[in-house]
Amino acid sequence: MPPLRKILPPKEEKPQRTSSDALKSLMLDKTLSGDIYNSVVAENKPISTGSLILDSVVKIRSGQVVRLVAKQAESGKTSFSFVLAENYMKEMEKSKTIFIKAEGRLSLEMKQRVGLKFVNSVDEWEYGTVFVLSCNVFETVAKIILDVIKTAHDVGEHICIILDSLDGLILKGDLEKGFEGNTKVAGVPLLTKMLFKHLALPISHYDALLLVTGQYAAEIKIDPYAPNVPRQASSSGGSSIGHQADYVFEFQPRYGGDQILENAKEKPSLTNKVLGLWATVALRKSANDHTGITVKYPVKKGVVGCAVWKSYEIADLIVQYEMVSTKGSWFTFAADIVEKAKLEEIDVKEKVQGMTQLFEYLEQDEKVRNFFEREILSLIQQ
Repeated sequence: MPPLRKILPPKEEKPQRTSSDALKSLMLDKTLSGDIYNSVVAENKPISTGSLILDSVVKIRSGQVVRLVAKQAESGKTSFSFVLAENYMKEMEKSKTIFIKAEGRLSLEMKQRVGLKFVNSVDEWEYGTVFVLSCNVFETVAKIILDVIKTAHDVGEHICIILDSLDGLILKGDLEKGFEGNTKVAGVPLLTKMLFKHLALPISHYDALLLVTGQYAAEIKIDPYAPNVPRQASSSGGSSIGHQADYVFEFQPRYGGDQILENAKEKPSLTNKVLGLWATVALRKSANDHTGITVKYPVKKGVVGCAVWKSYEIADLIVQYEMVSTKGSWFTFAADIVEKAKLEEIDVKEKVQGMTQLFEYLEQDEKVRNFFEREILSLIQQ
């Protein structure tokens, strides 16, 4: 009789551990949780520049870094940063701004002109206000920014940071050396790299907004005949600032032809006042496909807060978005626009003669101006 054989059940194959399993276990590892930001989802809310013309070509959002540079003083970059900060605080819940006065310049006239509340005491730093931090030590500034935006996120707050400017920062070690220490040509680019290594992810995921101003810097060349290296902006900070920033705005010099006068046909004088000017910004980097273009927008003198001259902008955009047809010097409003305005009980003229009359019409009739602003905003936000 043949021996009996024990029949064993078939071996169960254990499922193999996949790469997804490995990644999941690491993502859940509490010792690594502070290094990974995947669970922090930013809202990326749109933040207006204050200019309809600029908003039609750029889409600044919370969680971004914006670089503001200029080739000359008084070009408008600091005022522009405060407009962005104000609009950020209007858009984001429980929001505040920190202004880092690294270069020691924030005049009383500037404070009055921008129309925001500035405080020097942390106890007075309420929502919608600007805390002025007078410090230019790199390590201290970086630590304050990082700790504040992380803490703000934990309690549902939002922070806008204006760093004015990157060029004013100095390492604590270099500060202690005094004037006898060796100056490094690559000092600012080095600080830029270090700053973004610490702040890039927290700014992005915590829905903060970092605005960095800077100076014009000529490129150092050993060989004067060597070809120029393409750069996104002629500013200090090296290539890192261009790569890390979502937008780089380069404010251009202002000339006599940029002035908006009472009488455009005559030169400015005591009897022909300068009412405003056209600010010119070159987009050296953008988060969309408008890098390289130059944008002009009108600014009205003597205005507290955002000084963008909306009537001029709206007149320009009405033509750009073909809300009027032109025949000779006459601008005729589109029939569907006139009918839509009537439904809102707003009487829009059938036509006006010339760009000057179109501007004056919008300047004088607030209801018509606000109607066209809403129409333009609906097109921009599509």
